[in-house]
Amino acid sequence: MYGIQGSATVITWLRKHGNFDWENQTPSHMPKTPEQKILELEAKVKLLEKQKAFLEQQASQADKKAIIFDMMIDLAEKEYKIDIRKNSAPERSTNTNSKPKRA
Repeated sequence: MYGIQGSATVITWLRKHGNFDWENQTPSHMPKTPEQKILELEAKVKLLEKQKAFLEQQASQADKKAIIFDMMIDLAEKEYKIDIRKNSAPERSTNTNSKPKRA
């Protein structure tokens, strides 16, 4: 009817000339009511609480894995009578073949 070939033409026109905030997906000319803001903030709080619980669970699992790993190393050291963990810092190389720098 209007000679528009595809939907991309309409979307391009709307992005160029429309008043819709494409990044936030909300009309930019309509301010949010206090009730809408409260609902959005409550949804964010719920999301953050879920994320916090998930991260706490992951941290707890990581702590348990570290404890089990330490126990396994202790058992291996006893069983094989070897030191697996390093007890001191590595020694520096004392290479005397290097040429002194000239000033």
